[in-house]
Amino acid sequence: MSKKVQNELVEIISSKVSKDCQIQKVSIKELIKLMFSQKKHFKNFEYLSSGAYALVLKAQNSQQNRQVALKFLESTNKEDKDGIESMKKEYEMLQKFSQSECLVNVYDCFYLMEEKDDGNDIIVQTENKSYFVMEMELCENNLKQLFDFLRKFQVPHQKKIKEIIAIQMIEGLNNLHVKNIMHRDIKPQNFFVCASKEYGFSVKLCDIGFASAVSKSKSFMSKKGTDAYFAPEVEAGQSRIQSDLFSLGLVLLELDNLKTLNENWIDTKTKNYLFNGEEIPNEKYQIDKNSNIYKIAKICLKPWYLDRTTTGELLSQLIQMHGQPLKFVLTSMILEEQIPRQAQQIFEKINQLQKQTQNQFDEYAKFILENTNDKIKQKDFQAQFTKVEVLSNLLKSLYENKKYTNNFQILSFGSFGMVLATKKAKLDKKEIVLKIQKIEDEQHIQNEISIMQKLKEPLVVQLYDSYIIENKIGPDRYSVFELEKCSCSLDEYLDRQNKDGQFNDDDKYQIAIQIIDSVNYIHSFNIIHRDIKPENFLVYLDGKQPEIKLCNFGLSAQIPDNKDSIQAIESIGNLGYSAPEILNKQDNELKIYSKKSDSYSVGLLLAFLDNYQDLKKNAPFTFLLMTKKQFDKPFEKSKIKINKNSEIYKFINLLVVSDSGQRASLYDIVEQSDTKFLTNSKEMKEIRSIKDLSKAQNYNIVTIDLNDNSIGAQGAKDLGTGIAQCKNITSLTLYL
Repeated sequence: MSKKVQNELVEIISSKVSKDCQIQKVSIKELIKLMFSQKKHFKNFEYLSSGAYALVLKAQNSQQNRQVALKFLESTNKEDKDGIESMKKEYEMLQKFSQSECLVNVYDCFYLMEEKDDGNDIIVQTENKSYFVMEMELCENNLKQLFDFLRKFQVPHQKKIKEIIAIQMIEGLNNLHVKNIMHRDIKPQNFFVCASKEYGFSVKLCDIGFASAVSKSKSFMSKKGTDAYFAPEVEAGQSRIQSDLFSLGLVLLELDNLKTLNENWIDTKTKNYLFNGEEIPNEKYQIDKNSNIYKIAKICLKPWYLDRTTTGELLSQLIQMHGQPLKFVLTSMILEEQIPRQAQQIFEKINQLQKQTQNQFDEYAKFILENTNDKIKQKDFQAQFTKVEVLSNLLKSLYENKKYTNNFQILSFGSFGMVLATKKAKLDKKEIVLKIQKIEDEQHIQNEISIMQKLKEPLVVQLYDSYIIENKIGPDRYSVFELEKCSCSLDEYLDRQNKDGQFNDDDKYQIAIQIIDSVNYIHSFNIIHRDIKPENFLVYLDGKQPEIKLCNFGLSAQIPDNKDSIQAIESIGNLGYSAPEILNKQDNELKIYSKKSDSYSVGLLLAFLDNYQDLKKNAPFTFLLMTKKQFDKPFEKSKIKINKNSEIYKFINLLVVSDSGQRASLYDIVEQSDTKFLTNSKEMKEIRSIKDLSKAQNYNIVTIDLNDNSIGAQGAKDLGTGIAQCKNITSLTLYL
């Protein structure tokens, strides 16, 4: 395209951009030039919209033959780049786990790179990122525009149609909330309205630029979003996941009462009524208080955030009140009448994810082969669900099982199986997670159950119950683990904390202590994990400090009492976090798995934690190549820059040691450190011998394991008497 045409396009777009937008004429000229230079398959640009941080253009993708919306964000400083990287990861996560009709689809994300003249009149790309661009589904109208149109022309809206709009809005938000992602800017402008064959329209939630991961008692001390739709706690400077519900309640009220509520209806007086828990009086606005939408909005608008229930509960209630089958398929939760269609959708997505996993493994193997003289065995990825009917019957069996409240939120699925969130009726409707996986080796499953049943402290994810579902139409059998529900994985938590700039050295240190504590705890039972990595630590956020919990014991093993290691031919766990005595063995050689090999993996994980920004992109590859070289100073000689002045580095230096004989054990670190660890504090004591029973009086949390002691009936009676006298004990686990 000629410069004249480019300049004309710049003039047209610049004249339409809002004055408060960061991207103005000079920037628009630059991004148009870069698009024509680097992304030539985009054509026919038109202005769509602009906000404080972003510019949105309509364009034609000639490669894919589709019209799209392109959202541009500047990437001029480190803070912008870090935030954009995290936002990109959020979108990738939504793409991976949710193809919801109620979320705007993101086709691609890419950077436009700065260009310069090389001195010979040749334009070359630099390594500097200039703009971040999201290629999104084109939706030209939003809910506010629809509201304005309906008000202007006094178009009557059927009750059932309004309920479908509300259901789609809640379904879009629930797709975020089940992953503990808060939107932080719920308003009519952030719901797009697109054409759809099911109802003639589809409402889609968009713009998660302010989105952050939180939980019920986690808050952000910042006000982001649009003032008119702020919840009371946001006005006070604390954003919580339930804050989205208050904002949603305001939008629902507006949807349900368009004839009564004008576009400026949320004034100071109205908010005062709502913030004080009062109904809006009839003399102020004649609101329909008998509708189903009002019943949902009323729950959303409770002034105290903990009284607002969950998005999933609201979605379930409104669907039930709506009373008609939905014409679109939910992706955030299982709906009994939709199970056949949902099973088909999930089945196709799992197959797609499995192919991606296989491709990633192939790339991993190629990387190792190119950088070393080694190769890794082809990994056999077993299909979890061989037929749609198998998955469908599995989901139906959960409804037939009366243990749960029939509200199953979809958390994730893939080659590992499926993870759902629900509430257990007999646990006072406690939120739990169901991990469902095909049984390839029953002994393997029994081993995992046996290990988890021994681990009863808050340092590990708790197993409440387990059972097996028999497949009615084939030979496959499935295990179901009822597990403690956490907020996110450690990997996700680190990414989001860095994104929000709330992560300091003390926060990292407290996490490091808990990582060491949790692995040392299982070592006290002679259990080794064998797959230490960020994804196998979960974060529970219902307190002031995050609780770190070790999870996924499928590869764990019990070391016999008369040994200090286990040997195996196969490589077990993530190779990037493996110790030298495992990684540097040939395929046909025995690999040594011990507490010391776990310790090395913990050291690498601490390095990842303490240097997250520098190591987050290729940590497993970086660690793998370093470990294979077996240097005496691994990081230094591998030219990996890590912070050597932190408190965490003291642990890393003791653990990331190539010679296992010189490597510190986690027990040594815990016992010799001045830091308070749970596993060596007055808060916990494990007693394995009758002669040590007197020590129980010095501790609050006590585990007494006398399985290997023959104490007899009288001994058991004396034990009971002794325990009753220990008024200090707040938590007791007893094995006889």
